[in-house]
Amino acid sequence: MSDFRNHTIESDAEEFLNKLNKNSLLIYSETSLKKINFCNDNVKRLNWHKISKNINNINNVIDDNKNINQVVSFGGGSTIDIAKYIAYKLGIKYICIPSMLSTNSYATDKAALIKEEQKVTLNAKLPDCVILDCNLLKKSVTENLYGLADVLSIYIALYDWKIASEDIGERIEEKIFSMALDLFYRVKSFISSNTLEFISDNVKQIFEYIGMSGYITNLYGTGRPESGSEHIFAKKIESIINVPHGIAVALGIILMSIMQERDVDEIIYIIKKIKVLDRCEEYGINRSIIEKSLLTVMPRNERYTIVNRFYNNNEYKIEKLQLFYQKINIKDEKYDFN
Repeated sequence: MSDFRNHTIESDAEEFLNKLNKNSLLIYSETSLKKINFCNDNVKRLNWHKISKNINNINNVIDDNKNINQVVSFGGGSTIDIAKYIAYKLGIKYICIPSMLSTNSYATDKAALIKEEQKVTLNAKLPDCVILDCNLLKKSVTENLYGLADVLSIYIALYDWKIASEDIGERIEEKIFSMALDLFYRVKSFISSNTLEFISDNVKQIFEYIGMSGYITNLYGTGRPESGSEHIFAKKIESIINVPHGIAVALGIILMSIMQERDVDEIIYIIKKIKVLDRCEEYGINRSIIEKSLLTVMPRNERYTIVNRFYNNNEYKIEKLQLFYQKINIKDEKYDFN
């Protein structure tokens, strides 16, 4: 499996984009394009919002662009998912220019798209080249920290893997497990040992950490090493309210730590230090949404986790929610358990 670091070059995104020719298709984010002085009328470009992640729309784009020789993405996870799927289907070169580090999609061979109103994960193409523009990435501090928080999900995912081994005999791949655990410890140390200013400024290190989480899942073949019950819970929240994935996952990490009856104080400290939960109220996160998400969350097929043990035990869930609210200041008068 190709390592994304072997295909990464540090370069100026603006200069590269302004040199693209008519044989390239640029999938872009409007907000990202506004961060540079883009003045290239030669390249064919499509705003990902107008395509959306709907597979039917993307297939229409593929049918209309069979004469291009490369796809370029400029934006975050959605632009990357669309572009690498198009490149995969057309069998052409793919160049990825992340404008933020909110996901590890620049290092994976899967794309999260929408088919018949359902989220699906499809095969896609790893980038032939990832252009790392550190000056550009420093303009997306909040999004980068969301991506870094997502790597912390390894803390929950690996414990869920142990639970699956105990309960249903799922085999643990020791090499992959150790790689993921080592990455978690490195990220935890990076956050705890440095100031927030240093962390935010060190985008090259954040890029590598987030990319490594994707690389590990590629090696294993599924997201098992870094995606567990915290992502199942996050997906439930995201189905109820529009909230950044990093916030939903961070809440899931804390709550599932409590559900797993593990030490939670250190992981809360790490999450709070990078201020991932500072905007919960702004996005409408409250106790009623958290309770609704937990009480209705269901196990994921083919991903056995702690959710399988408690999903039909509401008494246990309410008990753990009280501890969660003691640890995290989430306000909601209707569901005040303190």
